[in-house]
Amino acid sequence: MKLLQKISEEIYDRIEKRGLAGRLIPKETAERLFVNEDSGRKIREKNIALVRTILLILIAAVIAGVILLSSEKSILGENNTLKRAGPREGDKTYELEVSVAEKEHEKVNVLVTEQEAEAREIGLVFTEAESILRAEMLGENPSLQNVGSSLELIESIKGTKVTVSWEADEEGFFSGTGRLRIIPKEPHCVVIYATLHYFGHIRRIPIFVTIDPMREDAADEEEKIVLLENAVREADAQSPASESVKLPGDAGGETLDWREPADMRPFLILVLGIVSAVMVIPRARSSMRDEEKKRREQMERDYPEIVSKLILLFTAGMTCSAAWKRICNDYLASKEQLGKHFAYEEMVCSLKEFELGKSEAAVYESFGNRTGILCYKRLAAMLSRNLRRGSREILSMLDLESRDAYAARFEAVRKKGEETSTKLLLPMMGMLVIVIAIIVVPAFMGVGM
Repeated sequence: MKLLQKISEEIYDRIEKRGLAGRLIPKETAERLFVNEDSGRKIREKNIALVRTILLILIAAVIAGVILLSSEKSILGENNTLKRAGPREGDKTYELEVSVAEKEHEKVNVLVTEQEAEAREIGLVFTEAESILRAEMLGENPSLQNVGSSLELIESIKGTKVTVSWEADEEGFFSGTGRLRIIPKEPHCVVIYATLHYFGHIRRIPIFVTIDPMREDAADEEEKIVLLENAVREADAQSPASESVKLPGDAGGETLDWREPADMRPFLILVLGIVSAVMVIPRARSSMRDEEKKRREQMERDYPEIVSKLILLFTAGMTCSAAWKRICNDYLASKEQLGKHFAYEEMVCSLKEFELGKSEAAVYESFGNRTGILCYKRLAAMLSRNLRRGSREILSMLDLESRDAYAARFEAVRKKGEETSTKLLLPMMGMLVIVIAIIVVPAFMGVGM
């Protein structure tokens, strides 16, 4: 971590020399938030922490990408071979890239059939295939004892290497593809024979079907096979018992160049890391803006109280500077209990200017400019006029300002309450939906029973 801290400091120093430090955290915003503190040091610390966070995100993204690349297993073996699935595990599909006749690589899906089962396992293969076949051939029919529409006479068992050939029923109710051609007036039982083929092994199965004349007819669909898939299928059929398949080197007289598709996940992680690192800067700036907004709201809430204290002290016969000093001293004495209040911090900063010998008018003007809030600028202007014209009208002006300030504070509190109630509306609607569901669902369940 010390090394990372030193690197972050070095990077920030270079950024600062190029005059780009303001693009990280705005200096003006930070100075308002770090009043009566070493703002330069605070800004530097925050910017270095921001640079350190960006570096951590980038390092994490690079490490994750490297780990993903190193843990990735190669699909293609030596001499362009692909591993088969074990017996009864189903065929495997590999996503590869192939270049035909040294042209640009294109993505293809290569189907590799499962490894041929041993002789003692053939019976189990046929039993599982028959169970799947009886379920798949139903189509839209509820069962083989209640058939009223066409059957799905599939040509292969999904997930296995078993193929199926069919014999139409002798009475002609079904076509060779399973279409229901004749609908009897009464339920009628017919027999359809399915022959299962598995690597040269054959099993003929009679399937009894009861036709229900109340059901409707439906249709089937057929699929097409491309030249490349034919070449792959031929290569796959050459050694069905082997553990791997050697991909064809040509198809239709054209040379094939096989390769694994590039794994984009490490690069996506790296790009995501870069984007996340870049987004840290606007997030930090947004956080500073939120803090500045809270500062403004707090100062606006404290304004009526400050004006009331000034009125009280002026009425007691204190001068403007003495009243200012008294308010600052009271704040400093109770700061640990009350916490930091930016309006009073700005007043303490002005008190230090008094001690440095700066004129009262200049101090008040500087105070108003630093706050950046209209009501405080107005207060600073009133205090400056009081120095030039005397204190005859200052109490009445401050009294009027106090009334307006409390009215504005009340309006702000009311607006804040409306905003809060609006935010609570969505959770309340969610609770209402949950309550309705608790009431309605059991009622419908009771009706169903």
